[in-house]
Amino acid sequence: MSSPFPRRRTLLKLAAAAGLAPAGLAPVIGRAQGIGRVVVIGGGFGGATCARVLKKLQPILNVTLVEPSKVFTSCPFSNEVIAGQRDIKQQQFGYDAIARDGVVVAQTSATSVDPTQHRVTLADGNTLAYDRLVIAPGIDIDWKALPGYDEAAAEKMPHAWKAGDQTLLLRRQLEAMEDGGVVVISAPANPYRCPPAPYERASQIAWYLKTKKPRSKVLLLDAKDSFSQQRLFQNAWSELYPAMIEWVSLSQGGNVTSVEPATRTFVTDFDKHRGDVANVVPPQKAAVITMKAGVADRTGWCPV
Repeated sequence: MSSPFPRRRTLLKLAAAAGLAPAGLAPVIGRAQGIGRVVVIGGGFGGATCARVLKKLQPILNVTLVEPSKVFTSCPFSNEVIAGQRDIKQQQFGYDAIARDGVVVAQTSATSVDPTQHRVTLADGNTLAYDRLVIAPGIDIDWKALPGYDEAAAEKMPHAWKAGDQTLLLRRQLEAMEDGGVVVISAPANPYRCPPAPYERASQIAWYLKTKKPRSKVLLLDAKDSFSQQRLFQNAWSELYPAMIEWVSLSQGGNVTSVEPATRTFVTDFDKHRGDVANVVPPQKAAVITMKAGVADRTGWCPV
């Protein structure tokens, strides 16, 4: 008679997909049927995939996905939305299919984790007991890291680093800008989510400007002296958008030390730059629940 539990190789693949250590997952898999409880906090790419794969590969598990949003808006390809090449609806996905796969979707947020009692407290007042916990909540904006930049400032100088309303706001600002205007983008120091993304965004915006407003320019202020896939990006900029994108590195004075939202101004170590459209890619950190759960360190990130 074949075993109801996965073979070792399948178990290792399952653990890798879930971001769990094989030795830690085995006791859950080995429980009596229906008792193994996994709670996944965060319904983005990592959390949703983890919950779905666990349930598909091992149906006896009770898997609960904790995610407050009814609709997930994808960040990958959102730069195409900003440039007018893609509709925001193409970025949006519900959780019905995951629920149909047998995952319990709790549409609320996790407010605390008790690792001793193995319990997650939810914003709606309920608690979830778990045998294993996966925390995949994504990033939060570090609103205290850049003087002058807060949630109100983001309505003037959108970050668009969490896809959705901010993505559409930046798109509207580009559409409203006069031909000949300057789009200023600031890129933070490492680490942050998706290192190539500010440079992809500059490329997408340059494509839009070349197509719709060819006298305009992109100024990219950077808190680094090098960036991911730099040679590929700069070669493409020279070929496709000559004289349209200017990159100012850290050593050239590109580090933004504060912003002035009323005038869409970026203050650097040596200068000030005003944008007709101002896009701040702000400093970030792991989501707040990671600190409450004790898995983030003093840097604000979770060590890997």
